[in-house]
Amino acid sequence: MVGQPPTDTPFGLAPNTAAGLAYLLSVVGGIVMLAGGGTNKFVKWAACQSITYFIVCMVVRIALQIVLGFMPFLWPLALTVYMVLNLVFFIGWIYTVITAFQGKEVELPIVGGFTRQIFASQLA
Repeated sequence: MVGQPPTDTPFGLAPNTAAGLAYLLSVVGGIVMLAGGGTNKFVKWAACQSITYFIVCMVVRIALQIVLGFMPFLWPLALTVYMVLNLVFFIGWIYTVITAFQGKEVELPIVGGFTRQIFASQLA
């Protein structure tokens, strides 16, 4: 017997699938899952945190590139820091995707606090 699709998630997806796609597709996935409707708090949290996480990643990368532009003598050190940060961002992304598809809610350090502040009305 085929079960009914969930009605509290965007597009009738299973909650873990919707949350996983929100993280997998970065800012676009977060916006689509948030705008897609649904009242499931797990999916809303994943969508909001996905948006925040990827915006924070972009801002940090841009800030580091600006510093590199003004201080070329720090280029070798900054390049190493940039590569390590990209690896950390990548590992964070993979971690959120895997845990979301497993149906586990995760709150990333620092980003989770920003998410709660920025999306307070969406998460209430």
